[in-house]
Amino acid sequence: MSAATKPRSTVHETRRLTARKPEKRVVVAKELGYCWGVRRALEIIEEAAESAAPIAPIGDVIHNPQVVERLRDRGVEGAASVAEAAERGFRRVAITAHGMGPHLAGEASSAGLELIDTTCPLVTKVQRLAQKLVRQGYFLVVYGDAYHPEVRGVLGWAGTSKSAAAKKIADLPWNAPRGARGEGVATPPRKVAVVSQTTKNVDELMAFAQQLQAMVMPEGGEFRLCNTICEPTSERQNALKRLVEEDHVDLILAIGGRKSSNTARLAEVGAALGVPSHHIERPEDIAPSWLAGADVVGVTAGASTPDDVIEAVVAELASQGYAPPEGGIRPVDPGYVPAY
Repeated sequence: MSAATKPRSTVHETRRLTARKPEKRVVVAKELGYCWGVRRALEIIEEAAESAAPIAPIGDVIHNPQVVERLRDRGVEGAASVAEAAERGFRRVAITAHGMGPHLAGEASSAGLELIDTTCPLVTKVQRLAQKLVRQGYFLVVYGDAYHPEVRGVLGWAGTSKSAAAKKIADLPWNAPRGARGEGVATPPRKVAVVSQTTKNVDELMAFAQQLQAMVMPEGGEFRLCNTICEPTSERQNALKRLVEEDHVDLILAIGGRKSSNTARLAEVGAALGVPSHHIERPEDIAPSWLAGADVVGVTAGASTPDDVIEAVVAELASQGYAPPEGGIRPVDPGYVPAY
């Protein structure tokens, strides 16, 4: 059978196999690891730690266990609340890069503690937008994880009971479109707006928004979607999609802390593209069975993952016989200045 008469899928598979380099190798996404917001937060907290007394972030400054461990050695150790930090003798507390509601400043002031704010400016933007939407009369829906500090912070700044966090329609207080009638029917108000946790998957946000719009728009309803997924999150997801398309990877390793939402999304993006994908924190998490039959391993990392952790994973793969990427995990630009 000639190539012209082969089924289309077979031709594609033949080209895919012949285009692939034969050796076992590691390829890395062009965008991975620390984003500028995380770098900014760490610079603020590290500079503060150098100059004065120990600091207690309320939660993790960023969601990466290796970084949290290193900061602990420098006198930066998380606390669950301002009250706990005061009881443990801390005189300074910090808002993490994920942000916090306005209550924290008041609690710190009442306890006589200095407050350091490392909130990512892109998260602050969502907080301010939430306030604006509430002032304009919208019921606010925050698309994201209700337990996540960023989502809780946005809801805190919104400052209204007319708000909810949701990842699926069933999480909302409504079960029918506007105009529906009957016992047990709960319908949306006339005006509903959606903002997103900055580290979510844009495709999933759009699917959620379309379903919600269909519930709100009947009978003169007004629906507004504000895509507040941050650019670094979108860049890392798009870079992973390009990696799968261009390098035909057999396996994806998404490196980042277990609490890292954007790392979890990367693993989900890889899986949605049909590639076995795993969210790992460190090299020891790589299961030998994952590598069986995997000639090309794609590596990506969440926005709170430092370069040395990524490099350690690549080194572990190299010890397993995989050729590391030429030039390392990223080009080095000594003149680079972050745009914040």
